[in-house]
Amino acid sequence: MNQKTFKKGEFLFKENDKITNLYFIQSGGVNVCLVRGKKTLDLYQLGSQGIVGESFFNGQATHPYSAVCTSETKVLEVPTDAIKPQFESGPQLFKMVIKSMGERLKSSFNELKSIRLEKDAAPCPEDQTSIIFGVVFHTINHKGTKRKDGSIEIPWHMFKQYSQRVFGESPKKLEQACNILVKLKLANYEMGKAEDNPDGPDEIQKIITPSLLPLEAFFEFYQYYYFKQGRSEILKPDDFVINVVDTFLKEAVDVTPDRFGVVSLDFMKVKERLNADHGIQLNNDHFSRLEQKGAITKRRSIADQVKLEFELKELSNIIFTWRVLKEIDKWNEKGFVDINEKEEKKIKKIDGPTCPNCAAVVSAQMKFCSECGVPLAAKSA
Repeated sequence: MNQKTFKKGEFLFKENDKITNLYFIQSGGVNVCLVRGKKTLDLYQLGSQGIVGESFFNGQATHPYSAVCTSETKVLEVPTDAIKPQFESGPQLFKMVIKSMGERLKSSFNELKSIRLEKDAAPCPEDQTSIIFGVVFHTINHKGTKRKDGSIEIPWHMFKQYSQRVFGESPKKLEQACNILVKLKLANYEMGKAEDNPDGPDEIQKIITPSLLPLEAFFEFYQYYYFKQGRSEILKPDDFVINVVDTFLKEAVDVTPDRFGVVSLDFMKVKERLNADHGIQLNNDHFSRLEQKGAITKRRSIADQVKLEFELKELSNIIFTWRVLKEIDKWNEKGFVDINEKEEKKIKKIDGPTCPNCAAVVSAQMKFCSECGVPLAAKSA
C-alpha cells in the first residue's frame, strides 16, 4: 500500500492498461475519460473519497477507461494482488453484493460510454469506422461492374445514391472515406465535366478500384479487434512497428510465397536493410512488440542461415489497416482528407544517446524511452 502524488495532467493509468492497482483518491481530482487520438472524451469527475480501478472486481484484466489528474492529486495505491485474497476469503454475501454492484456499475459505464461516443463530433468516430468502410465495400461490390483489366468501376452518382438510400450514410462522409482509398492508391477517380455544366470544373464521374480485398480485410479486421476485449491496442498505429513491417514487405517483393502464403527471407539482409533505412537494430524485444501488434513472424535456422518467415497476406493487410487508421486520425483532426498531401519522409538523425531497444534518441535524464517505454537504466546497467 503506497501513497503517491501525481501532478496535474498525469495519468494514473490509460485505457487497456493491465489492472494492477486500485487507487483511493485522498485529495485532488481525477477525470475518467476516453482518449481518442488527440481528443479526450470526458465521462465523469472524481474527487476525494473516489476510487478508480474498480473494474478489477468484475474480473476485467484491463482498464476500460483512462484516469487523468485534474490537479495535484494524492492517492493511496493498493495492489490488486493484496486485495484479491481478502476479497476471495470474505463472506459469501459480501462478495455477492460487491459483484452485483460492480455489474450495475459496468452496465452504467458502458451506456455512458456509448452515449459519449455517439455525441462525438468526429467525422469518423471509432465505433462507426467499420460501418463507413463496410458501406463503401458493399456498395462498390454490389453495384459496380467489372472491367476488362479486372478492376471494378461504379458511376459516382450511383455510388452516392445507393449508399444513401440503402445504408442511410452521408455522401460527404463516404466521399472522404473514398479519398483515403485514392490517397493510398487502392482506388482512383475518373474525372470529367458534368452533363448539365459542360463549361464547369472537372468533377468525379467514376470511382475505380483494382481490388476490393484489402478494403474488405480492413473493415473486418477493425470490427473484430475493436470489439475484442483487451486487444484494441492493435488498432493504434505505431510508426516504429510500421517501419519494421514495411521493411519486411519490401524485402519480400520479389520472393514467391509457398503454398501456405508464407515467405522466407534472409534474416541478416532484412536486419541490415532495417538498420540502413531506419536506424533500427533488430532484436528479440522488437519481435515481442510486433506480436503484441498482431504482426506474427518467425525466425528459423536452416543449415547455416537464419530465415525470417511470415504470412505475406496477413502482414500486408495489417500494415494497410494501420495506414488507413493514420489517415482517419488526420481526417478527424482536420475535418477532411487532404488527397494531395505529400507524405513527409522523416530522416532519422542520431544525435547523442539512443534507446538500446528501438534506437530512438534519448537524453541522459530520461528513465524510460519515450518511444517504446523500455527502462533505460535497467538496459544500460
